Amino acid sequence: MLPTLPLPVFNALPDAYLLLTPDLTIAAVSNAYLALTHTRREDLVGRQLFDAFPDHAHLPEAAVSISLRDSLRRVQATGQPHEMARLRYDLPDPAQPERVQARYWQPRNLPILDEQGQLLYYLLLVSDMTAQVQEEEQLHASQAREHTAQVEAEAQRNRLQTLIAQAPALIASLRGPNHVVELANDRFCQMVGHRSLVGRPYREAVPELGEQGFVDLLDAVYRTGETYAASETLAYIDRTNSGQTEPGYFNFIYQATRDAAGQVQGVLIFAYDVSEEVKARRQVEAQEQRSHDLNEELTTANEEIRTNNQELQQAEHNLRELNLQLEARVAERTQALQEALREAEHQREQVLTQQRTLQQILGQVPAAVATLTGPEHRCTFFNAHYQDLSGGRTRLGLTVAEVFPEVVAQGFVDLLDGVYRTGQPFVGMATPVLLYNKVNGQPEQHYVDFIYQPLVDEHGHTQGILAFVLDTTEKVLSQQRATEAQEKAQATAEQLAEQRNNFYQIFTQTPACIAILRGPEHRFDFINEPYQQLFPGRQLLSRPLAEALPEAHEQGFTALLDRVYQTGEAVFRAEMPLRVTAQNGCQLPVAYFTFTYQAYQEKGRTAGVSIFAFDVTEQVQARQEAAAQQAQLQALFEQAPVAVAILQGPELTIQVANSRVAQLWGRRPEQVIGKPLLEALPEVRDQGFPELLVQVRDTGQPFEAQEIAAMLERNGHLETVYFNFVYQPLHDAQGHITGVAVVATEVGEQVQARQQVQALNEQLQAANAELGASNQLLTRTNQDLDNFVYASSHDLKQPVNNLAGLFNELYRSIRFTDPQEEQILVPLIQQALQQLSVTIDDLAALGQAQQASEARPETVSLAELTEEVLTALEPQVRAARARITTNFDARPTLSFPRANLRTVLLNLLSNSLKYADPERPARVHLSVWVDAGQPVLVVQDNGLGFDADRYREELFHLFRRLHQHTAGTGVGLYLVNRIVQANGGHIEVESQVGAGATFRIWLGRA
Repeated sequence: MLPTLPLPVFNALPDAYLLLTPDLTIAAVSNAYLALTHTRREDLVGRQLFDAFPDHAHLPEAAVSISLRDSLRRVQATGQPHEMARLRYDLPDPAQPERVQARYWQPRNLPILDEQGQLLYYLLLVSDMTAQVQEEEQLHASQAREHTAQVEAEAQRNRLQTLIAQAPALIASLRGPNHVVELANDRFCQMVGHRSLVGRPYREAVPELGEQGFVDLLDAVYRTGETYAASETLAYIDRTNSGQTEPGYFNFIYQATRDAAGQVQGVLIFAYDVSEEVKARRQVEAQEQRSHDLNEELTTANEEIRTNNQELQQAEHNLRELNLQLEARVAERTQALQEALREAEHQREQVLTQQRTLQQILGQVPAAVATLTGPEHRCTFFNAHYQDLSGGRTRLGLTVAEVFPEVVAQGFVDLLDGVYRTGQPFVGMATPVLLYNKVNGQPEQHYVDFIYQPLVDEHGHTQGILAFVLDTTEKVLSQQRATEAQEKAQATAEQLAEQRNNFYQIFTQTPACIAILRGPEHRFDFINEPYQQLFPGRQLLSRPLAEALPEAHEQGFTALLDRVYQTGEAVFRAEMPLRVTAQNGCQLPVAYFTFTYQAYQEKGRTAGVSIFAFDVTEQVQARQEAAAQQAQLQALFEQAPVAVAILQGPELTIQVANSRVAQLWGRRPEQVIGKPLLEALPEVRDQGFPELLVQVRDTGQPFEAQEIAAMLERNGHLETVYFNFVYQPLHDAQGHITGVAVVATEVGEQVQARQQVQALNEQLQAANAELGASNQLLTRTNQDLDNFVYASSHDLKQPVNNLAGLFNELYRSIRFTDPQEEQILVPLIQQALQQLSVTIDDLAALGQAQQASEARPETVSLAELTEEVLTALEPQVRAARARITTNFDARPTLSFPRANLRTVLLNLLSNSLKYADPERPARVHLSVWVDAGQPVLVVQDNGLGFDADRYREELFHLFRRLHQHTAGTGVGLYLVNRIVQANGGHIEVESQVGAGATFRIWLGRA
């Protein structure tokens, strides 16, 4: 047996060791063990292990001795080290001995064998794992909190995104002077056709708004920090992302957002699309529901933010405690090492006497141990752990530089030189070192705790160095992971703080009125600026609502809050009036609000009530005004002597219907107003009236009809009703169609009268048949007259020409005694002769028209014929300052008697030039189009025009003239009509006084 004398080097070992005899008597204790367990050597050495450390009955895992005995038996039986599972063994608290400290240990039991392999000692290495367990527990707790914080942060983000996405408004957050889009909710994206917004400057993302001045407004808000608000502003937006803009009306607020220093960092856009409200004021209910949902989300977000604040504070406290414990542990271990070194210095004389025992012990300790001799630090002893640390490179007699060449540049040999030279030990804790990996030969990062202890002779001269190295790589990495976890938790905490600040900014800067009331007295705990502006100059925070807003209390709002607080059930109200008294006692105008009172919970109990309200005063007042106007309009329509109705919207909803139109429809007004047309009058579905109304609404063109029959339900069965009606589109101030007005009168009696007249006409047809023979006789007579006219004009033309010649000769040969008589008579005679010549020419043309049906058709180029006619009319073209255009693409050539077609063109163009408006240049357009295979010649001018409806029946009569300021005989149109009719065609005319005339000539067989 080896003596149980103190082993100075053993005692100075940096870790906690117990040396036990085979009968479990404590033979030696390291100083580190004493310091770690707060015990004294004299209380332990020589005692039985389990007498010195009995089991604790108060611990669930009380039977520590059983596990330890089993481990020692295994070590004795196998001769191999055994590492036990981590266990708990509490020790008295040095500061308060009556209390105990929870301590955790990692025992490793090693056998110390003699040369024959017999057990000499048990070496117990005990590592204090308390700090690591606490670190792990804190790490797990921190990770759990981090996970919870991440989950809650993600939930908050999701709730916020849901809150913003479902908000009844268009929300976008812009950052920087270029207004880069940071956030845009679904409604905002939907408004611009779901184009890409986030990350793009606003002017680039929504260019159509920049062209309308909205980006200039954003620049002003960003530059000045002043909020800009507008109501029912017209904006043209590309809603389909197709390049086509559509008009819309918006209420919006541009609100500057600021950083913690108060500097403007961006602009928050909060807008409502009120297009439908401007047009119909019909979307209030949908907005109320969205406001209710938004308030519920806000209450939940506030509760979660408060919970996150508490958890963040606890996490920060735990992080501070962990840092303090780590610092204390480092200081404690440093002090223990220093004490161990001093103890080793005092006891170095006993090293030689116990060297063999020490070598056996050091050879089996779970640390790398070596003795280095001389200034070159040659190895004279090393254990297996030292050999493992070197990767199998250690040999007796080799220097440290030869075994570990990689550590030379890292300064470890310089440290050995310093210890050898000065005789002062060196202690290193968690020191990084690169060691070659024995498998791949590559440098690998390790961390070691080590002691270089000088070995001196009896004269105190340093002979060598004891190197004690413990690989603490896993421990350091664990600490690094704990540090990283702390940093990650801190980053998460900062992220949560930033999110809380973002939430606060959004709720503070939203244009909705938000307040949070706490407790049964409803004390104001939070209000945003829009809510404060409702009650300017009043102190609200920390005051009960009944005290701060007595008028709201008197109007019953406190009773609603009491109900929410007591029952936990939300209260929603739409367009509630609020009468506010100013500080000077004056009654302010009534305001209307749509709001939600929502209870919020803390620890499962109602803690207060949140208020989320929208000011809807303008909408209510607008609707009231619209209702008043509607009533006034309804009264006006009721007094109208005709049936009047107004239909609006895609379903043609009946907005107005006076009693006359209801009577026409066979209903009462209250049965049809507010209903779609086909719901109010289902019997008209297949009668074409809805389609006509849609056509008027879509095209903007009115529609008028006379004596239209409709089947309408009256007295329980369908009746045929006749009426005249007009469908007139209605426009707003910007010219957009908003609906269709219907004005109608029932004409059943007139239709019956006309039907009676028609019956009489049928009776007259028989009489007309009797006149047929007379007509045929008259036709032959007319033909004879035509022949007579042709022959007479031919026979008279030469005598008239002779008479004109004789008059000219006579005028040259005679002298008038009275000059005035010459000036009067001569022009009159010349004018009479000229008129007689023109009349004879027209009579000749009439005669030719009689032969028109007998002329043979030929292919005629319209362009060439028109040029020929215009050449003949050149003086008239110049006189009228005329510009004549043509379009014969539909039929460039016609098959028609050329002479007859020339007569038609000549007369029509001559009339357009003759009756041109002297106030403006003449414009005449000739064109051809085809109707059912029949060519139609169109002559259109901008001349004086005439009342076509008035003169339609007599327009083509012989010698009929509509204008008297120019010369003519009234034969031209008669002649054109005879030619066209002779070829199987007809003529239609459109004209108004001062608006020109349009002649359409169906050329028949052309």
